[in-house]
Amino acid sequence: IQLANTHNVCLIPYGGGTNVTQSLWLKKNHDSRMIVSVDMSRMNKILWLDKDNMIACVQAGIRGQDLERDLKMSGVISGHEPDSSEYSTLGGWVSTRASGMKKNTYGNIEEIVQGITLVTSVGTYKKTEHWPRVSAGPDFTQLILGHEGNLGVVTEAIIKIRPIPEV
Repeated sequence: IQLANTHNVCLIPYGGGTNVTQSLWLKKNHDSRMIVSVDMSRMNKILWLDKDNMIACVQAGIRGQDLERDLKMSGVISGHEPDSSEYSTLGGWVSTRASGMKKNTYGNIEEIVQGITLVTSVGTYKKTEHWPRVSAGPDFTQLILGHEGNLGVVTEAIIKIRPIPEV
């Protein structure tokens, strides 16, 4: 990202390729900079899981189906299930402010995400405090949600997790 900034290269994060928002459809001659797609697929792991506080830190390139499979091995789920969940990624959900079919039970992505790491050309924003509410000053997480990759590259998120439902 620093090299892209130095050489005036436009980076576009690429996750699952569902492209629901058509963010990769670039107009010809819209920008004279070189455009490079950043493949996020190798950032696909759960970094840690805290069952006492029901949160997990997950890399942004993980696909929805892989996230749920890996979480279920620990007896938990995220509950977020957009239509494209088998292909779309956590980073894509954050970047597009995704909604899911089970939103009435688990919430939309803005209610699931507790912290974000966003790498930009001028530094890294990392919200690691995962308490549910900010009472002093703005919550920049709300600005990052839905940014469509315009502010930087989401590399990981701390998300709420829930026990696997009995039924």
